[in-house]
Amino acid sequence: MTKTINTLNEFISKRLSIFIICAAVFTYLSPIYLKVESWLPSLLLGVVIFFTGLSMNVEAIKDIRIKQKELVLATLLKWTLTVLISLGLAFALFSEHTELAAGLILSGTVPSATAATLYTFLAGGNTSLVIAASLLDIAISPVVTPLAMLGFSNEISISFLKLLQSFFMIVILPISLGVLVQKTIPKVVTHSLSITKFGSSMALLLIIHTIVGSGKEAITSQIAMLPIVFIATFIQVVLPMALAYVIARRLKIGEKDARGILFHAGLCNTALAAILAFEFIGELAVIPPIINMVINLSVGSFLANYFSGK
Repeated sequence: MTKTINTLNEFISKRLSIFIICAAVFTYLSPIYLKVESWLPSLLLGVVIFFTGLSMNVEAIKDIRIKQKELVLATLLKWTLTVLISLGLAFALFSEHTELAAGLILSGTVPSATAATLYTFLAGGNTSLVIAASLLDIAISPVVTPLAMLGFSNEISISFLKLLQSFFMIVILPISLGVLVQKTIPKVVTHSLSITKFGSSMALLLIIHTIVGSGKEAITSQIAMLPIVFIATFIQVVLPMALAYVIARRLKIGEKDARGILFHAGLCNTALAAILAFEFIGELAVIPPIINMVINLSVGSFLANYFSGK
């Protein structure tokens, strides 16, 4: 049974970006989709993040104490490069499409994606650095996100307290519970690793299905804007990754750490961005995070394979 699940996990993980595209397109084209309560996508992402906490190598994070310079740089580049590029693209390309602009900004102001740790591992990078920087993201993001929306304050308003409440319920509480279970019942991690990976992938696809299904009409109303959104999100993912890696190497950061910084800067948790966009802004704001998710998984996979071959 375990061997079958491992084989299935390997098959899905290598093609996850393709499955995400298929889930989004088929849901959009199909007249039938699951109509669920608005809280279900948040619950599903909470499950994914719980699994992340359950499988997180907490002991390895302790070694990051000797990498304080690298941790500061990873955090600084993520919250300057990625945020500023997202803001620049939003104002330059979507100043007359407020919800699309807000969705794009959200995609660049959420914490690092769990995929960043996976791709860093596959690329031979420092996963402990990415995990530690991601934990810092959780504290920084609820503050930066409302500030980033100030340029659209007349039309888009995100309450700091409500955003913090959502972060607590979707991110902080599940990851804390996952780490707690890992510490108190270590055997659970060993026996549940394969199921955890499979469950996370299925939950992510179900999140895409439910959000796209709910936003069909909104997506149709902006179908002509999709090529521009695709170009903007591609730049939003690739440019911070390239700049972060070059800056890290110019500052004499080691190759393994530079690879971790690259993935941390470019791969944001756009499933969380999509849920927050749907909850706080509107259906149109969901479009950039979903497209970003496809691009960051695809580009991340390509770069991980490239670095692993070097």
